[in-house]
Amino acid sequence: MNARNAAVAALLKIQEQGGYSNIVLDEMLEHAAMADADRAFASRLLYGVTERRLTLDYLLNSTSTTPVKQMDAAVREILRVGTYQLVYMDKVPPFAAINEAVGQTRTFGCGRLSGFVNGVLRQIQRGYGKLLSDLLNTDKGLEIRYSIPRAWIRAWRNTYGEELLQGVLDSINDAPPAYIRVNTCATTTEDFCHRLDEAGIAYTSVPDLPNALCVASGAVLHTLPSEVATHYYFQDLASQWCCLALGAQPGERIADVCAAPGGKTMTVAQYMQNTGTVIAGDLHDHKCRAMTDRVKNYGFTCISVRQRDASQPPAADEIGAYDRVVCDVPCSGLGVIRRKPEIRYKSPEDFADLPALQLEILQQAAELVKTGGVLQYSTCTLRPEENEAVAVAFLERNPNFEPRLLPLATCFEQSGLPVSHQITLFPHIHGSDGFYIVGFTKKT
Repeated sequence: MNARNAAVAALLKIQEQGGYSNIVLDEMLEHAAMADADRAFASRLLYGVTERRLTLDYLLNSTSTTPVKQMDAAVREILRVGTYQLVYMDKVPPFAAINEAVGQTRTFGCGRLSGFVNGVLRQIQRGYGKLLSDLLNTDKGLEIRYSIPRAWIRAWRNTYGEELLQGVLDSINDAPPAYIRVNTCATTTEDFCHRLDEAGIAYTSVPDLPNALCVASGAVLHTLPSEVATHYYFQDLASQWCCLALGAQPGERIADVCAAPGGKTMTVAQYMQNTGTVIAGDLHDHKCRAMTDRVKNYGFTCISVRQRDASQPPAADEIGAYDRVVCDVPCSGLGVIRRKPEIRYKSPEDFADLPALQLEILQQAAELVKTGGVLQYSTCTLRPEENEAVAVAFLERNPNFEPRLLPLATCFEQSGLPVSHQITLFPHIHGSDGFYIVGFTKKT
């Protein structure tokens, strides 16, 4: 299977069966005999078509006599993949994109429509520039230009204002930077950087965030020797700032109540110098087993994994037993649209039940904190109902907790804000995923 066919097949499977694009593509590529360059091309097509779907469908509906919704399913995905190449992939010759799309109609059993596909793509090649430049700066125009439903445009404008909205839109279709965390339980940052230098891998350090590196490409790290595989792990900048904010100290007892897949747990353990105890919990048994294997492989001996439902009351012997508690709750994920582009097509109604669950998890996590201890809540979303509103509701319900200033001076400075107990990180400001962090201290 070639790259274009793999992308179309994956898109068809996503449309028919649902699921996240990264999972569908990984499963497909696992069984495909493809070169690395072809795998990268297939990934680019799948993610690109998914993130630009509204724009692509606008161009197709403006050109085709058959509306996108009425097209044969395979033809629809072939046209989306072809249009994406014409509009967003300068290095692909237009004739190659069109000719390959025509050939795909035979591969996917719709060869009778090859002339239709050829005609539509040739019209798009000639006219897409004007179609896009004619879009107005209305909510509908922004929806088409950035391929983000206007419900989210309006929600972000109401929450953050016009300037921040534009920043989010300008960054929402960018490829996220590749950040890694050096595993200081296995090596030192100096030694790991020496390895990168020897391999000719470009990287930069992150100011004020120890052991964090940004690499030019995550894929090139796979060229490092196998013995280096556990000397680093991928972790977005926002998650690393979140762990720094917790302020974990060596020898403490810490709980991470929604820990899977375990990246934050391991970073917290690094700040503890792999001493003390970190209890990593998750609802699902298979995720707990995967975490257990991961922390063992990476050399963390202070981490213990337990399966439990974080929304349920803790055991009696755990109440008030922890110095710090991490509460990174399940959320709508609107801050990671660059990594999971299909999230953008969900509606606010799809997430209506989340705030109540998040507040309940936070409430039960609060029971674990000892007097004078720290409780920290976070999400990877840009939605006040799941962020600030949950924090306000928690403080109203729990007068024995008070806001705790976050030790993230660099992040507040980048935002142009005074240091506070809460912060929202934005891709276009902080270079990270969209993320929310709030801190509390237990008074009594």
